[in-house]
Amino acid sequence: MKSPWIAPLSVALAVVALDRWTKIAVSYSIPQGAWIVITPFLNLVHVRNAGGVFGMGSKEGYRSSFFFIVASLVAIVVIISLLRRLSAKQRLVRWSLGAVLGGGVGNLVDRLFYGRVIDFIDFHWAGYHWPAFNVADTAITVGLALALWGYFRRRVER
Repeated sequence: MKSPWIAPLSVALAVVALDRWTKIAVSYSIPQGAWIVITPFLNLVHVRNAGGVFGMGSKEGYRSSFFFIVASLVAIVVIISLLRRLSAKQRLVRWSLGAVLGGGVGNLVDRLFYGRVIDFIDFHWAGYHWPAFNVADTAITVGLALALWGYFRRRVER
């Protein structure tokens, strides 16, 4: 019988690898603060976010890094403990939490090495910009949404 840890850890590793690769590519190809227009609503940018989700706390600069490092470590421990409690049959939730875990590790690596998170995806429309984000942020957001959907769907089926 396969270990129930293989799938979520594989997803987490894939997210971390893709996140690191994209952030390194952006760091080497786009000067910090610059952008490249891709479509009328999408730019690639190179920004360093000292804050949390969507730049919250970014005005605190490096002082906020300690808080976000601790929060990331706590979140990683919580996700691992959730994975330990889930049955192997809860595949969607396990895979989704693997994505959240990978995203958390990806952003934690940035905070540990740079004190900030590298963001590079900039969606905009009619002059309004969504805060820049990255692969790790996407994995966390989509992973949480799918995990919640899978969890509640399973509870309703009972």
